[in-house]
Amino acid sequence: MKKWILSLSLLMSSVALLAQPSRPTPTPNDTLKSVEALTSGQVVFRIYAPKASQVIVSGDFSKEFGPKNLSKNELGVWSYITAEAIIPDFYTYDFTVDGVKTLDPKNTLLKEGENGYSNMMEIKGKESVYAANQAVPHGKLEKVWFQSKVTGKPARFHVYTPPGYEKMKGKLPVLYLQHGGGDNDASWSTAGRANFILDNLLAVGKCKPMVVVMPMGHPGSGFYMNPGIGEDPYYKQMFEEIMPMVNEKYAVLTDRFHTAYAGLSMGGLQALNMALFAPEKFGYVLPLSTGYFPPQLKILEEKYIQNLKNPEINRLKLFWIAMGGERDIAYKNGLGVNAVFDKYGIKYQTNTYDAGHTFITWRHNLVEFALLLFKD
Repeated sequence: MKKWILSLSLLMSSVALLAQPSRPTPTPNDTLKSVEALTSGQVVFRIYAPKASQVIVSGDFSKEFGPKNLSKNELGVWSYITAEAIIPDFYTYDFTVDGVKTLDPKNTLLKEGENGYSNMMEIKGKESVYAANQAVPHGKLEKVWFQSKVTGKPARFHVYTPPGYEKMKGKLPVLYLQHGGGDNDASWSTAGRANFILDNLLAVGKCKPMVVVMPMGHPGSGFYMNPGIGEDPYYKQMFEEIMPMVNEKYAVLTDRFHTAYAGLSMGGLQALNMALFAPEKFGYVLPLSTGYFPPQLKILEEKYIQNLKNPEINRLKLFWIAMGGERDIAYKNGLGVNAVFDKYGIKYQTNTYDAGHTFITWRHNLVEFALLLFKD
């Protein structure tokens, strides 16, 4: 009897072992650090791709925006060390393996855009704390879906509410924060780190509590470069669907002087249009890294001179035009817009964060202009 029980036990153990999936063969990828900051300040990028013939990496971590070639070692690990030290901050990067964009399988920190994802990395240091996930009270970030009657399609926007919002008795001001071309309504909360930036500012009392709405900026319009708001369904969707929905769903103040609009690049052109063609709806307008192209500036002066002379523009509490320095691809366009504004007596303030046309610039823009919003 004991022998029979022992044999049955051994048989069951064997069956159990056979039923378990075999462990994969160990590879260098098991312990690979795909992004590593060295004591020199340089950063190493690595990816395991033993069968690849070419791997490149690109991103905003380098002042020279071209792709960088990785080198392959005998273990099949490709690597690249930056030529210069990288200032601590958040950066995006993309691997391309044999011509195919490939997400870093060792990193789950992502930026979401209109056409897919890119990886992000945090190079830690005192300079990156402003946008880091610190041990402070955190607000809530949510996605809001709706069926747009303007476009006939499902649409989405993101909303940030500050810590303690649910228990607040009064209503809050609202900031509409617009992304740029190629990005989407998630970009300001992924690459832009907007919710963490505001959490950190609020924790030290540097800015006013506010609701932040991050809409999708291109509902299939294609009109965003042109001055004017009449032809572009984006503005119809904003004014007739998104803003009324926000006013109904959230405890926000609805007068112009408790409503702000900021946008970068493509969203910056939309911000310029808000200031020139709908100034009565906003108390604060903040175009970032943007400017009409020369043909559009010509249209502006030929067709919309009365808008340039509208006194409501100079009733804005803040018209804050920021650029990413001379490396910003919109720099010359921005100078052209400022010259036209000067010509017609439009009052504005300027600001520069010299990091080019990237979210590095726009995150720091947010840190600076959030302090200026909704001051009594």
